[in-house]
Amino acid sequence: MTNGREQQLPVARRERLLIEELPDEVLVYDLDRKRAHCLNRTAALIWNHCDGKTSVKELGSMLQQQSEGIVEEDVVWFGLDQLRKARLIEGPLVMPTSKERVTRRELVKKFGLAVSIPAIVSLLAPKASAALSCAHVTCSPPCTPPCACIGGNCQ
Repeated sequence: MTNGREQQLPVARRERLLIEELPDEVLVYDLDRKRAHCLNRTAALIWNHCDGKTSVKELGSMLQQQSEGIVEEDVVWFGLDQLRKARLIEGPLVMPTSKERVTRRELVKKFGLAVSIPAIVSLLAPKASAALSCAHVTCSPPCTPPCACIGGNCQ
């Protein structure tokens, strides 16, 4: 979303998500995509303030207050891009033409550890059938899929 000045006002997706806020991170489970996301403190701060009213510049100011260091908009744009890839931002996110996409490595080189780089760790949640364990089951009757008889045991 943008306002009249073409300034980005990102909106966090909240529909069909299970959200668990912890002291230093936020866990988000996407019910539609069956993916779990762990947002570090910086990514969570960005995501929690994507209300369609807060600009990227204001997000940078909030991060700066939290980190006690200078935070450039590149850090916010990187976090927003990560949130977009995880599909936790509604609608398209249009990066300003003056901004070039930066990598995590470039941000670490530029800011070192003075700023916590936004990080999202995502994983695909397995189907319930994948939780089946075949260990320690003998092959007396043949093993049932997805197990296979190997060395006299189902595996």
